[in-house]
Amino acid sequence: MSGSESVTPGSLIDLLRQRIIGAISTATAPGKWRVVVADRPALKIVSSVLQMHSVLEQNVVTIQLITRNRQPYPDMDAVYILVPCADSISRVIDDFRVDSRTGELQHRKYARAHLFFTGALSDTLLAHLRSSPAARYIKAVAELYIEYNPIESRVFLTTPSEQPFYALYSPHALNLVSRDLDAAADRLLSVIVSLGIRPYIRYYRPLSSAPYEALEPSLMSGYGTATACPRIAESMAALIQQKLNDYYSHESNTNNSTKRPETLTPSVVIVLDRSVDLYSPLLHEFTYQALVHDLIDLDGGNTYTYTLESTDGQSQSAEAELSEQKDPIWKQLRHWNISEVSQTLADKFEKLLKDNFGMQAAKQVGKKLTVHEMKAVLSELPEFKRLQQSYSLHIDLASKCLEIINRNSLAILSDFEQELVTGRSMNGGFVDRTSLETRLISLLDDVDLEDSDRIRLLFIYLVYANGSSESDRRRLEEVPQCLTINDKRAAVNLCRLGIPTDREEEQFGFPSSDQYRWDTVSEPENGHMRSRMVPAVKCIINNQELVETQAKTHKGKHL
Repeated sequence: MSGSESVTPGSLIDLLRQRIIGAISTATAPGKWRVVVADRPALKIVSSVLQMHSVLEQNVVTIQLITRNRQPYPDMDAVYILVPCADSISRVIDDFRVDSRTGELQHRKYARAHLFFTGALSDTLLAHLRSSPAARYIKAVAELYIEYNPIESRVFLTTPSEQPFYALYSPHALNLVSRDLDAAADRLLSVIVSLGIRPYIRYYRPLSSAPYEALEPSLMSGYGTATACPRIAESMAALIQQKLNDYYSHESNTNNSTKRPETLTPSVVIVLDRSVDLYSPLLHEFTYQALVHDLIDLDGGNTYTYTLESTDGQSQSAEAELSEQKDPIWKQLRHWNISEVSQTLADKFEKLLKDNFGMQAAKQVGKKLTVHEMKAVLSELPEFKRLQQSYSLHIDLASKCLEIINRNSLAILSDFEQELVTGRSMNGGFVDRTSLETRLISLLDDVDLEDSDRIRLLFIYLVYANGSSESDRRRLEEVPQCLTINDKRAAVNLCRLGIPTDREEEQFGFPSSDQYRWDTVSEPENGHMRSRMVPAVKCIINNQELVETQAKTHKGKHL
């Protein structure tokens, strides 16, 4: 089986696209027509980065699903793209059926088969293929290592299930942990192979942690008295190292035409789990992309439905995919603060007006427009429909974010969150803990506070205080809006992430930044005071090291 070609690290989407197109286009002689056959998981990977016409352009007659009844093409070769599983192997063998008594060919769907698997093919399945009657018709077998989902050029998902976080930490899903970790490690291996790197594997071990085996009795009891995190990152790192060793060993024993280079850029894979930083998912973040995903209901995680004004004044519903590949405005602005986004949209819009004197809206030039005025003016520009839709989308989206920020007083809430997490005020002075707790009770008691914001604020405090004591709970229970039954259950479950929920009075809580030992405070970028807290991941990457008591380099074989 072939290994991976060496590539220059770049866009993961482009890398995945190149590997798929390369497999299809080089499987048969140039100019020769072929058929592509895929199973559902493989087809999902292909369609995530390629439109079907891009596949058909590679001299492909049709794309067939292996689980369906398919039209035979006995004079054409078939390029199979499949997950390495027993079911897909059996279906390939069945496409080249031979009479068991005479050994003569009974049925052949295609002339020959070129098999490309999304991940590593086990020795057992390979042996099954080799010993089957279909073996004589199999021209090539290769592993593509494409089992990952790149949602952005440098962001990918390895999620093996819909809710992996709950499966990894839930006491009722411990039987799924090994399966999910193994599947995630397979997907991370695909990324490493695609990038053509040989990394060192480093992982994070929480200060209070234990193996799954030691935690299982406490977890299964349903009570969180043992404040310790399962060693998820450590388990994942061991699996990744094992799979990398197997891959390198296989490569060295395979006669590949494409050999891996002797020297590669030094690289490190850092394996973390959620316990490394409990603040980041709870804090309100005001960069455009984070804000949109926090406040706006997106279909499928990236599709926004909004109202588009037509030229006759009618409103119609429109959908847009927020993608760096398809939306240049989103690509440019997604990591900017919302205030900068609003200002940039206004500037770009005014420039659009100035550059097109024939517009009916030219009279608006020179006036500082609000997002609502920009939206109204855009409806009068039919000759610029593409720009109209693009600007309308982001003006509408930014406007909706700002509306929610104002309605829910998120700026005030965020100011307090930053003080609570960093222990410092906007002017850099240290904030007294008693003062913070008094203001916390006042905010939690606000009847206008959204329930989701209330529980987030409460959790931020519990992380900051490193848990809660009996007196803490009594004070919180005096707040009518706090600690419903579900809130209490959720708070108790913080113990699975290392936050004690039954701290004794004499065990004075200390800020979690001290516990994690990350430098959580920095000078705000571009003067944005609501971004003073620095996520742990950023600290780790910027410092290029982990704290020695918490960072481990896996001692597996490194080739």
